[in-house]
Amino acid sequence: MEEKSVGRSFLILSVAGILVKILSAAYVPLLNAIIGQDGIGIYNASYSYFVFILAITSLGAQPAVAKVVSELRAQGHHEDALRAMKVARTYLAIIGAIITIAFIALAGVIAEGTEWAEAALSLRFLAPTVFFSCILATYRGYMQGTEDMKTLAISQVLEQIVNIVLSLIFAYVFVQISIEWGSAGGTVGTTIGAIAALIFILIMYDKLDYEGKAEIEDKSEKQISNKKILKKLLFYGVPIIMVAGLQNAGSLVDTINVKARLLAAGFSNIESTRLYGVLGYYNTLLNVPFALVTALSAAVFPKIIQAYTQKNRKELKSQMAYSFKITYLITIPAAVGLSMLSKDIYIMLFNTTAGYQLLKYGSVVLIFMSISAIQNIILQGINKVYLVLSTALLGIVIKFIINYFLVSIKDINILGAIFASFFAFLIPVIINHRRLRRIFKMKIPIFKLAIIPAISSALMALGIYIFRIPIDRIINIIGSGRIIICFVILILMGIGGMIYLCALIFLGGINKKDLDMISPRLFTLLPRFLRKNM
Repeated sequence: MEEKSVGRSFLILSVAGILVKILSAAYVPLLNAIIGQDGIGIYNASYSYFVFILAITSLGAQPAVAKVVSELRAQGHHEDALRAMKVARTYLAIIGAIITIAFIALAGVIAEGTEWAEAALSLRFLAPTVFFSCILATYRGYMQGTEDMKTLAISQVLEQIVNIVLSLIFAYVFVQISIEWGSAGGTVGTTIGAIAALIFILIMYDKLDYEGKAEIEDKSEKQISNKKILKKLLFYGVPIIMVAGLQNAGSLVDTINVKARLLAAGFSNIESTRLYGVLGYYNTLLNVPFALVTALSAAVFPKIIQAYTQKNRKELKSQMAYSFKITYLITIPAAVGLSMLSKDIYIMLFNTTAGYQLLKYGSVVLIFMSISAIQNIILQGINKVYLVLSTALLGIVIKFIINYFLVSIKDINILGAIFASFFAFLIPVIINHRRLRRIFKMKIPIFKLAIIPAISSALMALGIYIFRIPIDRIINIIGSGRIIICFVILILMGIGGMIYLCALIFLGGINKKDLDMISPRLFTLLPRFLRKNM
């Protein structure tokens, strides 16, 4: 198979990731229109439990399978890599079935024990997804390990489209019964979407003849036993799954103690549910640009493993520097843009300004969340998983403590959860940075790499501010509806994006080589005056 660049893999997964997150962002206001803010609060609570369960099964299993597959293939054991996927599939199917049954049986106890009795029905509807996602994760892990990002990306988009369409239909039908049933209906598409993605991947698995390719490409003289493969899967899988669980436990912490602390602050049960729903809006919007970082993580993960397995220190450093650079290029302007346009975005998507301050002040969390994600991928790739576990656990403890004290202050309420997230990512980022410097015995220019994107983003912000003045005057004359605001946001995003790109190129923040790593066509699409400066 031809060698695939991180840039190309990143582009494919980025397009898919952004499509998925845009669909999610569009889905939330539609669901909100059907089940209301109370229903959204219940929906978000049930999803936080579900995502945590998913993290310790399929979300954690996928990178574990990818790591084993990448490592075995780097050593020439292509057939053993395929067998590793099959071994993982067998055991994960059994684990997924057990957890699904337990999840259905204990849904009521879990929901009632954390002040979310209304979410029990939604949890039961979500439970079967765990089983299908476990099987799906093994195939996706194998495709990630073999760097077949195209099939992986299409399956993600297909899963989300089926999920959204069916969830909205069932939410509309079931909300006629009650809000709890409407929220549960909003989760129906999750299971069916996973089934649709699994069917697609099985079709592509046969069509692309993975088994035949593995047999042709295999260069090993001796086959590795199933027992040894299982030990390798467990050796990598258990800590990676634990890391995935802790990384996704942040939203679970919010579910468990934010509502309880809002109640302690003096808010009613309905007010607390609505405020929690507003926090869900913030998380949904932050996850749109974060999808690009997730795509970068998935693309760079096999490369980090291969470089580490082959003891290619130069390649390892190169991939690490590239990852941080791209992360800053994405997250810094995204955080600035979300903050500046927060109020308009909330009106456009949710037809309310309630909670826009969360995005205005909390968009900076995106940067530290993204740096943490890349650091964790690097540490996992070089087998320092337990270092990731320790900082992830520390982040959870910090989040829980800050939530406990700040959210219960009535004037702060859910803003306390934003402060908690900020410090829950900032402190682990600082610790992991020091660890990486010590491990590689070199200075990692984590701050230096951020300078040009930060300056370019500041110029972008200034440009948006200046162009906004005449636009606001026009709006005052013609009136401001959601459609008008939508056009305003698109215009300002276009202006801001062009200013950012120009500043980035003139300051030397991105060059032709960077674009070529993603796709040579990108360079040809740029205006001539920009190409001259690259």
